[in-house]
Amino acid sequence: MTDVPRALATESAVLAALRVRCPADAWALLTHVRNGTGWRRSVTRTADAIAMSLWPSRGLELHGFEVKTSRADWVKELADPAKAEEICRFCDRWWVVAGNAEIVRPGELPPTWGLLVLGGDKLGLKVEAPKLEALPADRLFLAALLRRAQETSADEEFLRAETEKRVKAREAELRAIFELRHQADARRHEGLRERVRAFEAASGVKIDGWQDAGAIGAAVAFVLSDEHRVLRAQLEGLRGQAARILASLELELGPDVAARGAGP
Repeated sequence: MTDVPRALATESAVLAALRVRCPADAWALLTHVRNGTGWRRSVTRTADAIAMSLWPSRGLELHGFEVKTSRADWVKELADPAKAEEICRFCDRWWVVAGNAEIVRPGELPPTWGLLVLGGDKLGLKVEAPKLEALPADRLFLAALLRRAQETSADEEFLRAETEKRVKAREAELRAIFELRHQADARRHEGLRERVRAFEAASGVKIDGWQDAGAIGAAVAFVLSDEHRVLRAQLEGLRGQAARILASLELELGPDVAARGAGP
């Protein structure tokens, strides 16, 4: 599978791949999570994604993710190392998720971060994120997590309602199109029936009573063909010749003799 072109490696594409890597049966994944609610924090920070492992056998770890889709965005992140700490301190592991392999260059990744890189529609593991000494989540961060979960649930419900509405609208549209086509077919069918009735009335031939429909078609084709017109012209010529011969006989033998000669 080829890599997603750089121009198409949007944050949405990266987050979609992250959802594949963190499936719902094993992870609770929330996007765009703040470090708190209200204005109690001295600074407001947002993680692009937070994922909580749901299985005790897998550690119940909290992972944080920063999505980078451009080199400039990553360089800006490196220039402000304190930015990630606001949420990273509550996480067991911290990841950079890059839209392509050229965003994070060798030697640039902080030793406490892991690296995932988008390839096609999947994320490839480049550097494993080491286990961190996470602080217990305080109430402000917990409130931010719960608020985002509530917003996500509301968003999903809205999307479901919108999808259902659009599906119903499309179904109504398709029914209307089907009905219009059905009506058009009915009109064409009735028009064909009218032409058949007109043909039968003019020809005296019942289409459904004629065993060899091909013979009817051949006869009609002959009447409409050039061959028919040529034959008719030939018959008209013979008729003219016969009229001239009869006229000549009348002059030579007289009308009465000519009439008897032309008789049976």
